[in-house]
Amino acid sequence: MTGDFAGSPFSLQGRTALITGGGSGLGFAMASCMARAGARVAIAGRREEVLMEACEQLGENAFPFVFDIRETGKAEELAARVHETCGGLDILVNNAGIHSKKSFDETLPEDLDALYRVHVSGGFALAQACVPYMERAGGGSIIWVSSEAALAGIPLVNAYSAAKAALLGLTKSLTADLAARGIRVNVLVPGFIDTPMFRKATDSDPERRAKILGHTPMRRFGDPMEIGWAAVYLASPAASFITGHELVVDGGFRVGF
Repeated sequence: MTGDFAGSPFSLQGRTALITGGGSGLGFAMASCMARAGARVAIAGRREEVLMEACEQLGENAFPFVFDIRETGKAEELAARVHETCGGLDILVNNAGIHSKKSFDETLPEDLDALYRVHVSGGFALAQACVPYMERAGGGSIIWVSSEAALAGIPLVNAYSAAKAALLGLTKSLTADLAARGIRVNVLVPGFIDTPMFRKATDSDPERRAKILGHTPMRRFGDPMEIGWAAVYLASPAASFITGHELVVDGGFRVGF
């Protein structure tokens, strides 16, 4: 796809997006924005009741799929179900994630294994499962969701930072492998966004929250929808020549003083 667009270059009309962890937090925000941009959204997650409630809010073009990202052997089955149910599979957003907040001394190798299994191995298996459908359709878009923790030295999140940093390298490698097959690969790097996961990590740590705001020139936390619209852009024809890119959405945190 080139820069000659029919209609809005930001439209996702006629496309299907699979979003892991799509029932809540950033995943739900991205699903909401993509649905508003015209896409059919397949939201995957472990909790059926959360997915069903999310689909009620998202409307008739949202479809729930119960799936545990850690079960890599079921990735091909999920991709096939989404393709059959939704009539296509054009966009994959690897958003599902877990958090770990431990000191260096408390962090175990098992903690890194658990984070990698969700953020890296699970997402990679799903990408492998989705790529054949995208290729047959003439191209597609894979979006990873990393974190400011991959770019900044943040204490108490060793395993989380390592897993999220791996996605930056993976984005570059997959770009080199998949560009000739018509598939763009980019990574969103959210800053500190006001989600349930963020609140769980910081509500009992007011000093940490104050430090984050002190380093953020815009002096606020991000809204999940601000990540959602960034994802729409990366998935849309407007970004047709963008691949291998890290899109940081952090209110200036990375350059804050």
